[in-house]
Amino acid sequence: MLISTWEWIRLLGFLAYFYFTISIIFGLLRKSSFVKSHKNLIYHIHQNAGWLGLVTVIGHMLVLLIDHYKPYSLVEALVPFSAEYESILSALGTIAFYLFLMVIMTSDLWMRTMNRSLWKKLHFLVLPAWVLSLAHGVLIGTDSENAFVIMLYVASGAVTLLILMARTISKLKNKGNISTSHNH
Repeated sequence: MLISTWEWIRLLGFLAYFYFTISIIFGLLRKSSFVKSHKNLIYHIHQNAGWLGLVTVIGHMLVLLIDHYKPYSLVEALVPFSAEYESILSALGTIAFYLFLMVIMTSDLWMRTMNRSLWKKLHFLVLPAWVLSLAHGVLIGTDSENAFVIMLYVASGAVTLLILMARTISKLKNKGNISTSHNH
C-alpha cells in the first residue's frame, strides 16, 4: 500500500513534534537538581531527539513542496505568512522551525564560540518554538479531532509543563537555600 503525500506530511509533522518534545523534556531533566544520575544518557537523548526533530521537520516541509493536493512553493514553506493555505497557522510552524534551527545550531555547532549567557538565552527559545509547533499542529492539523491525537497533545503538554514547573520550583528552592546559608 502506497502512502500518500498527505499521510507523509502528517506523519513527519507528528514525529517532529514528538522528537522536539522528547528533546525538551530531557533537556529540562538534565539540568534539574532533582535528577541525580544518568546525566550523560539524558544529555544524549536530549541532543539526539533534537536532531531527529530537525531532520523530520525538514522532511515535513519538503513533502509539503510535492504534495498532490495543496503543494507549497519554496517561498511558502520558508517565509512566514506567505503560504496561501492557512497563512497564519502555517507561519506558526515556519517560525517554530527557525527557532528550533537556531537553538540546535547555536548549541551543537557554535556554542564553543559564543558567550555562555547569550547561548543560554537563545537556548530557551526552544520553549516558545515548542509552543508554536504545538499550536501549529493543533490548529492546522487535520487529525486534531482524533481522540488519540488530542491525548498526545494534552499528555505531552502536561508532562512538559510539569517538568518545567518542577525544575523551576527546585531551582528557586536551591537559590533560597544558598542565600539563607550565606546568612549564617
